[in-house]
This record gives sequence, C-alpha cells and structure tokens, in this order.
Amino acid sequence: MSLETRNQHDGTAGRRQSRTEAAAESIESLIRRSGWKNGQKLPSQRTLAEQLRVSRPTVREALVSLEARGRVVIRPAKGVFLSTPGQAADQRPSSGVNIQASSALSGRESQMYQFRYAIEPAIAGLVAVNATAAQVEDMGVVVAGMRRALENRDLTEFSRLDFTFHSQMIEAANNRFFTEAITPFLGLFFESQTLPLSFDESVQETVHEHEKIMEHIRQQRPEEARRAMERHVRGVAKRAGVNLVE
Repeated sequence: MSLETRNQHDGTAGRRQSRTEAAAESIESLIRRSGWKNGQKLPSQRTLAEQLRVSRPTVREALVSLEARGRVVIRPAKGVFLSTPGQAADQRPSSGVNIQASSALSGRESQMYQFRYAIEPAIAGLVAVNATAAQVEDMGVVVAGMRRALENRDLTEFSRLDFTFHSQMIEAANNRFFTEAITPFLGLFFESQTLPLSFDESVQETVHEHEKIMEHIRQQRPEEARRAMERHVRGVAKRAGVNLVE
C-alpha cells in the first residue's frame, strides 16, 4: 500500500496527516524495522521514494523535518545519517524559550530574512497558480494544525508545523529551480522561523498571517498571496528584531 493511500484521519487528533508528516513517520518506521544504528547512512532519496512510493520532494521535506527534530543529520554531497545522541540534543529545536528577548541577531540571520523577503513572496504567487489540489489541501492541514498547537500552547509542534508549511510552499510552486536552489538552506529557514516565537501575541499573529496566505492560495489569487507573504515575512522579521528595507 502506498504512502498516499495512508493519508487518512488520525483517530487521536481527529485530523488528516500531511504527506510530509506521513512520510516522516514512514521513514521512522523503516529505520526501526531495518535496525539501523546511530551514525549509519540512510538510503538515497530516490531509494526511499521508491520504497515509500512517494515523490522525491516529499521524501526531501520529510528528511528535513526529521533533521529539525534532531533525528537525522543531512550532510550536503554526502547523504543523510542517523544522528548520534549528542547531535540530536544539539539540533532539536528549543521548546518554550523566548528567543525574541535576544539583544542582537547575527548578520547571517538578518540576511536570511532578507533572502526570504526577496524569494518567498514570489513562491507564494506561483503556489496560487501552480499548486495541485492535493498540495493546497496538505498546506491547509498544516495551518489548521498550527492553530491547534497555539490553542494547546505546544511551541515545539507549532515551530515544526511552521517549518513544514514553508517547505510545502517551496514544493507547491512546482518549479524545480526554486526547489533545488532553496533546499540547501532549509535548516536556516527553520532557524529563522523559531527565533521570534514565544507564547504571546506574536504566535497569534503568525497563525493569522498563515491563514491569510492560505485564503488567497485557495482562491488562486497570486498577487494577493504574494502581498500576504510579504506581510508575513516582514512581521516575523520584525518580531525577531530585524527591520527589512522595502
């Protein structure tokens, strides 16, 4: 049975899994069944896609999601490896820490927001016209999950879903040049998304911004989707202490 047919309602959470979440769970299951050890190299993305019967972009997003959780380490030009306990502790996103209170951000982080501001609005516009119905549905599932994570005050889950949404946007633009250009920087994308988060009004604003982006994507309004993404990136940068020059 393919992974696509396993995308069904979760009996405990009462929600449909996104393809990325289902692929990540399937990879975790494969790791357990295969008895792979810490530090061991995983099969190639092509092999995993064939075994799970999903697309390579879905496998790529699932692996990035697992890396964000500290489960694997992606080494450019070398492959994907199961993380050791030390690596997992270092890479796992912090839960409940108000990073917004940092006195200053590094130049790299400021540059990442500038990069996102230049690129992500264009991606959002393309998603509004290029995304398949299944991709739009998956993104909607993730944004609904962000709203639930907000209500449950689960910052770790919120950050993971936020990252998943932006990864899905890149894929749903259905333009290989964006995918191949941005994939090496997805780890920094995740880092820039967690910086401003604490459980205050900033999280509520973040959810609302994502919901507006989805509203325009569902209605296939590329210019409105582009502007909504601009407002979101400006907002998340400002909440992290970075003022973008328009």
